[in-house]
Amino acid sequence: MTARVVADLASARSLGRRRTVAHLARPFIARRLPGLAAVALAWIAFAGGAVAQSPECARWRAVFAGMPVTQISIESGGRALTFAVKSADTGERQAGGFQCATPDEIQRHMILFDFGREITTQFHMNNVPAPLDIAFVKADGRIFSILRMASSPSKLYGPMGAFRYAIEARAGFFESQGIRQGEAKLAVPQAVR
Repeated sequence: MTARVVADLASARSLGRRRTVAHLARPFIARRLPGLAAVALAWIAFAGGAVAQSPECARWRAVFAGMPVTQISIESGGRALTFAVKSADTGERQAGGFQCATPDEIQRHMILFDFGREITTQFHMNNVPAPLDIAFVKADGRIFSILRMASSPSKLYGPMGAFRYAIEARAGFFESQGIRQGEAKLAVPQAVR
């Protein structure tokens, strides 16, 4: 309760009037309702992010949900780290990636892209509501480039050179695991190769 509501309540009691806190709070809430509504709308827009903005989101959400999960191992600093990843193993899954995923899904999941051979291409962050890190991997498993990608409807990201695999993860993931470009190596299971 604000000091004003408490003072008004005490004043009403001294005059013999029965007033409730809810009755006294109505003007307080009414004065602040437009501001509260604006905050609520801003929160909904932020929580929905790109998901609510693109007519393509229903398609990309279905593609993301349908990605099979597999295990990968990354050797780094004498350690073998194992992770569960979603597998972008078709053209549509590769095109979808994290588009229209929620920030929570980005925090919980990683995506492995396998292009079948070394290629040169770039990634976009259209309809992706949170920043990502992406590791680019040669056919022999060497992680040769790790980039931070920010949400953008038009910017493109790619390494200086061809790659076979890419691994997308939440921003800061690779650094938090001690995975460094030029030092780490991806061991891909036979099922994904």
